[in-house]
Amino acid sequence: MFVYDFPLSPKARTYLKFETIFNRVAECADLNTNSDTLSLLRGLIDFIDLVDGSGALKIDIGKDLDKLSKRLRGWQDNPEADQTLVSELLEQVKEGHSALNNFTRQRTVLQNDPLIESIKPRFLTPSGVNCFDTPLFFFWNQLPVEEKRQVIGKWLHELDCIRIPVTCILKLWRLFSDFQARLAVNGFMQETSEPCELIIIKYPKHVRGYPVVSGFQSNINVRFLPFVKGAPVGDISFELAYVRGGIL
Repeated sequence: MFVYDFPLSPKARTYLKFETIFNRVAECADLNTNSDTLSLLRGLIDFIDLVDGSGALKIDIGKDLDKLSKRLRGWQDNPEADQTLVSELLEQVKEGHSALNNFTRQRTVLQNDPLIESIKPRFLTPSGVNCFDTPLFFFWNQLPVEEKRQVIGKWLHELDCIRIPVTCILKLWRLFSDFQARLAVNGFMQETSEPCELIIIKYPKHVRGYPVVSGFQSNINVRFLPFVKGAPVGDISFELAYVRGGIL
């Protein structure tokens, strides 16, 4: 199945962007190739820029963790709930709060690192990362891989204050969501729902097309476009989940 997440609120868009960054740096952390190193550095720089551009980030994350905690505590007295799972999820929310408390907008290890500061503007220039424009990076990249991994480990630790709580929020949002069958007639579906943070679409891999979503919070349009321009789309059966965050 193809799975697509589509944010319907600015906050959800930011969370999903962070998730993309975290997945990228995790895949590249072993620095097996030069491409891994460059992709990881770009991910770290994207993280810095995204944090700088999200004014209410810590407040939004804290509120969402509180909502999720309240929802989970409401299940503690429910005899039909898996109390072991509820306790585990509450512990993850607590861990998210603890990590978030370490977040600060003051200068961090990432922002103070001379290597990152030297290479950051070069990503805006075609082939800007090279031995003559970025000599510090060129030198560092020739060091033994274990020495570089130690440096990388310190950088990635800086992401935990956002990675842990955001990962927890998205995990629970998805866990609380139910998929329902839908039909896109001639590739199009339109409906109204209660306000939500994002929607998740699942559809079979034999479909040679991709969904494009428009709307905001409660008004949803889903249109499947053909992979090959001009090809017929037809009716497409898919599954749709509305993610409403920590709403009780």
